[in-house]
Amino acid sequence: MSVCLVLAACGGGGGSSGNSGNSGQTAQSSTPGSSGTSNGATTSDPSLGTGNVLPIRVDTSLTPAGAGYAPNLPVATVTVCVHGTTQCAIVTDVLVDTGSVGLRLTSSALGALASVLPVQKDGSGNALGECYPFADGRYFWGPVATADIKLAGEVATNVPMMIDGTPSGFPAAPSACGITLADTPSSIGANGILGVANLVEDCPGCASNASNDIYYSCNTTTGTCTSTAVSAAAQIQNPVALFQQDNNGVIVELPAISAAGQASVDGSLVFGIGTQSNNTFNATSVLGYDANQYISTTYNSQVLPESYVDSGSNGLFFTDSSITQCAGGSGWYCPTATLALNATAFGNAGNTTPVSMSFMVANENTLASTRASAFNNLAASGTSGTFDWGLPFFFGRNVYFSIAGRTAPGGTSPYVAF
Repeated sequence: MSVCLVLAACGGGGGSSGNSGNSGQTAQSSTPGSSGTSNGATTSDPSLGTGNVLPIRVDTSLTPAGAGYAPNLPVATVTVCVHGTTQCAIVTDVLVDTGSVGLRLTSSALGALASVLPVQKDGSGNALGECYPFADGRYFWGPVATADIKLAGEVATNVPMMIDGTPSGFPAAPSACGITLADTPSSIGANGILGVANLVEDCPGCASNASNDIYYSCNTTTGTCTSTAVSAAAQIQNPVALFQQDNNGVIVELPAISAAGQASVDGSLVFGIGTQSNNTFNATSVLGYDANQYISTTYNSQVLPESYVDSGSNGLFFTDSSITQCAGGSGWYCPTATLALNATAFGNAGNTTPVSMSFMVANENTLASTRASAFNNLAASGTSGTFDWGLPFFFGRNVYFSIAGRTAPGGTSPYVAF
């Protein structure tokens, strides 16, 4: 079973360059989306959604890259268009990620549109690129382009997004990016990432830090790219924050599943909190995020101050040396019997009221033998100071994520609530 790749870029859970991120995806291949002249708005394809509701599906119908398989991947379909036109690509199997900000699609998934979308330029007329690293040495690299992004019935126009790859002769990645370029669906496990975390732009610290190694000014003639500061408005943007309405956050809705796992799960990504009759605020627990998009978790009498709730992580990730790990060094937990555990989470800002969190940890080998697509008790060893409440946490809950600086019922934004 493949483990998630933890984002190391500031957009994946940190508010400034250099913070370790909180998002990830598993190694599973998918089929590139089609390109064409249809904008997808009038098609009867149910995966496109309607109004402010974008369908989410968790399954393993996609063939994984290499050995093993990758459960707990919530994916959705997005439509990307050249601004103001019907020249569009409908891209399936995009990871829905509450731990990163912005839309990043592989060049292959965009097809011909990858070479048509206009690339952002800096003040010197150089092309703007982004390096988006993962903690395991993989990274995204490619131009920052602008497009109209359509999610269900909502549209964000002229949005900076990332093309993962180097269309139209875009310069190669700088050496500082990482070890392995992940620019194909088979290498990243999806056609891209739809980041709908709690920020408007992906790297607030990059607005003043020219040495961030995230954003680059690229001379396409010489092929030279230099790390650069980028204004907040020119960075990769959270498309939800740019909707005309329903722009104060999202709700991830997934049904409860059994401890034995489930072959597939259908849910929804609902846009807006308290803006329509279908997104009223009904959460009983609210945890305030700090400026770096972290809450805290107390587990085994230790406070883990860089914790987060992340649909892009396919398990619960935390450190506990008393739980037996599976053979082979994968990091997955393999207790002899399913464990019933507890932790306490509390906000780092805004609402800091502690919340008791119960969860289960099952034997990964036993779960993997079922070949199910969704598990609510899959867990692995994490990093120091962190509790990653990944997708298992979401099953049976409506989880609310409010966007920083926006007014939403439930408390001061940004927060996670459930």
